Amino acid sequence: MTHVLLTHQHTISRLVVVAIVSVTAPALGADEFFERQVAPILAARCLSCHGGTEPKGEFSADNSKKFLASGYVEAGDAAASELLEVITPVDGHARMPKDAKPLSTDEIDVIRQWIDSGARWPEHFEMQPPQIDDFDWWSYRPLKRPEVPDVEDDWARSAIDRFVLAKLNEQGLMHSPSADRRTLIRRLTYDLTGLPPTPEEVVAFIADPDPQAYEKLVDRLLESEHYGEHWARHWLDVVKYADSCGYDKDKLRPNAWPYRDYVVRSLNDDKPYARFVQEQIAGDVLFPGESDGIVGLGFIAAGPWDFIGHVEVPEAKIDGRVARNLDRDDMVTGVLNTFCSLTVQCARCHHHKFDPITQEHYYGLQAVFAAVDRAERPFDADPVIAEQRRQLLSERNQFSERLAEINSVIELAGGSALAEARAEVAELEQLQEPQYPTEHGYHSQIVQSPDIEKWVEVQLPVEAQPERIVLHACSDTFNGIGDGFGFPVRFRIETANAQGNWSTIQDSTTQDFPNPKLTAVSIELSNRSVSRVRVTATRLAKRAEDFIFALAELEVYVNDQNVAAGASVTAADSIEAPKRWAQTNLVDGKWPRASDEQLDQKIAAAKAVRDEILAAVTAPRMQQDRKELTAKHAALEVQLAQLPPPQFVYAAATNFTAQGNFKPTQGTPRDVFVLTRGEVTQPGEPAVPGVIPLSRESTWQFDASLTEAQRRAKLAQWLTAADHPLVWRSIVNRVWQYHFGQGIVATPNDFGRMGAKPTHPELLDWLATEFRDGGQSLKTLHKQIVTSNTYRQSSADHAGNATRDGGNQFLWRANRRRLSAEEVRDSILAVSGSMNWQMGGPGYYLFVLEKTEHSPHFEYHKFDPADEASHRRSIYRFIARSQPNPYMTTLDCADSSQSTPRRSETLTSLQALTLLNNKFNLVMAEEFAARLGRERGEPESQVRRAFNLVTQRPPTQAETDALVDYTRKHGLPNLGRLMFNLSEFVFVD
Repeated sequence: MTHVLLTHQHTISRLVVVAIVSVTAPALGADEFFERQVAPILAARCLSCHGGTEPKGEFSADNSKKFLASGYVEAGDAAASELLEVITPVDGHARMPKDAKPLSTDEIDVIRQWIDSGARWPEHFEMQPPQIDDFDWWSYRPLKRPEVPDVEDDWARSAIDRFVLAKLNEQGLMHSPSADRRTLIRRLTYDLTGLPPTPEEVVAFIADPDPQAYEKLVDRLLESEHYGEHWARHWLDVVKYADSCGYDKDKLRPNAWPYRDYVVRSLNDDKPYARFVQEQIAGDVLFPGESDGIVGLGFIAAGPWDFIGHVEVPEAKIDGRVARNLDRDDMVTGVLNTFCSLTVQCARCHHHKFDPITQEHYYGLQAVFAAVDRAERPFDADPVIAEQRRQLLSERNQFSERLAEINSVIELAGGSALAEARAEVAELEQLQEPQYPTEHGYHSQIVQSPDIEKWVEVQLPVEAQPERIVLHACSDTFNGIGDGFGFPVRFRIETANAQGNWSTIQDSTTQDFPNPKLTAVSIELSNRSVSRVRVTATRLAKRAEDFIFALAELEVYVNDQNVAAGASVTAADSIEAPKRWAQTNLVDGKWPRASDEQLDQKIAAAKAVRDEILAAVTAPRMQQDRKELTAKHAALEVQLAQLPPPQFVYAAATNFTAQGNFKPTQGTPRDVFVLTRGEVTQPGEPAVPGVIPLSRESTWQFDASLTEAQRRAKLAQWLTAADHPLVWRSIVNRVWQYHFGQGIVATPNDFGRMGAKPTHPELLDWLATEFRDGGQSLKTLHKQIVTSNTYRQSSADHAGNATRDGGNQFLWRANRRRLSAEEVRDSILAVSGSMNWQMGGPGYYLFVLEKTEHSPHFEYHKFDPADEASHRRSIYRFIARSQPNPYMTTLDCADSSQSTPRRSETLTSLQALTLLNNKFNLVMAEEFAARLGRERGEPESQVRRAFNLVTQRPPTQAETDALVDYTRKHGLPNLGRLMFNLSEFVFVD
């Protein structure tokens, strides 16, 4: 019996069938012949281009249906099949495989036999790319510190320079002279802070005779709080941060911003990189009690999230399973793209076509996040308060456990007699007849349609952390309705904290809610600060031939105390007909309830029997312990209630308030399977939690019994291991790219075989080992880079060098670059004198927000850019996924729905028109003119000041004359518009 031997070389283009002995189809059987002879050829030579969701040439080798429907194969007639024509070489060259070695004669004979025998493709057979198991690729190789080249040139002042110079010499290229001081301070200030230097800073630096003046400038800029603001934007681009969820409804994330501030703060504090990584994967596990350990988990939740697929569709349905599968995919992709620069997501539907990542590896990573969702998580920014809360909760839980143990002993001792007594009390209490107060409750205006939205809202006297909210329905004999009168058919309940951040705690808007009659509707809460409660009826109850919304009482309980009693009530509208109907009746403590005196006596008797049994089976010591524990538990509740309410961050979570069909796992991992072709309807073997192997000898699977928290902790520790070859190379390459415009590896999110190879592999490894072993300080890494002569080079052209290396990949000069969208906006704010330097906090709007039942509308055209609250750095703006800011998008801002490791840089007429005519620029031009008027008197002096502020140099006399003439004709505001369009303003170097 013969076989097919597959061998894996360094690239997929060299993955070839090296030995085939042709065996006729009848000798093996049609199915076996296909699986053993035909499939390996198609997988090795066709699938890389003709597979997946977008096969080239509309020819797919994925499965039988697609393959045979392509028209390239005539089953039973190989001679008439175009496939044979395109794979048969003519003069040693074949049309397919494109740009690769043609199929051998034996391989073509196998395809011919298969087609002639009927092109049988077994129905069960799904094509998989060959599994790559070759780790001999630069990014997987162990990270070792290389020797620094010995070069003869005084220009090479640092190790970086020596690596770069050695490569320049190898390529026959010459390095460039240093840029002038004005260029250097401008380049450096923008690269490290994203802001322009002031004219005064430029003058002082140019005149500074200190030989360490440049190094001191670097230190000053790295210590600036603006450093973290600028470099956080790079990080947030990669992790897909935004302040709304995306997808169809694009719900707001009012508490996403603490993660953004965490990144800014971590960079400014120069947090060691391993700690930074670990906090974002498993900070709550590895650093319990520390707020950054919770806030850092905003990383896992930063990407898009499907509200409909999670909240409106049950997890048991296919669409619900698809939504959660894609959600885990986003988490896995975010981790491996960001920290390892690997395209692991390619293995969701099949083994990775180019890298040694299988579906088992991919779904093992999904299993790490099997219990994780995205939701609001409480945290205490003050570490003292955080520790107090942790201690109090720990003690309270201990008392709760001991009380539960005592109660369990009592229940066991009481046996069936106690159980029956308890059941009788419960049954009698349910039979109580209602009593009807004359104050019925709140009643909306009457309308003629059930689909008109009505709402009523309660403002609590003080912000609280309630355990539950309770609604009581009205009772009225109007039209014979009685109990449950006016209770909404569909509704939602929302709460807001003192900062005005709203969240939905119950959504009953998609299907009719059963009329509760006089049964209280209770909504449990946990770890939520509440200042206001709003009930919105989205489908009204029928009255006669019209429709209304009515409620008898709304209660908010903290430690069994109704803190809503007597609170302020507002509503969309109200019928005020005291005593029966009034807004204030909603919080007056009166609603229909049981009042049968005879039944009350029966209940009292039943309770007496229950209590007698309890007394008989509860020892005096047990009674005393129970009393003491109950008192201590209550005291702890009081102390917890006295602590400042926690903040919330949108982050990875396993315990949160349920919302519709979106329910917490409580840390119990969901079942994750290896999905055939990525289809949730085709589960294969259960996935074992793990990572990806980094060598053939790697142990990549975790113990399947690990808890959810332990799985994430293991992942975090794997990522930050000293011998991890990808993580340390990835981060230094990202930092290098943002300084030079291109990474040492030009594909920062793909270190695999389809990515670029490093131009300076030894330099990359030297930087990675220096960074890893030298304290993992990003600020130190920046300083190493920007103090090198490589970084300080002029950007001037050199004809000889350009002929050999037009793309400057070997760094013979500095690269000119256009300012990013944020840098342009922030620079305009800075030079116009309008910048509000406030750091952190909730994002400000650059739009008018209009809420609808389906989704928010972000109305940018209605926003007034003169609003001073919006004159903050762009890092703090509220980012909406579904409707990106048009101004920023025109200037090539990142798409927050996808990882953007490198910004696009375009030059369009629309950009120039935007900088001339956008409302923001018009307002800033007026502000700029006002600043010039305050600081200078004469037109020439104003022009010189304007030019210096924008370009950080004085204008020439010719420039001054031309601009003075322009200003006299068109005014100072139009001079500002012109200044904001100067190439010297929007380009560095």
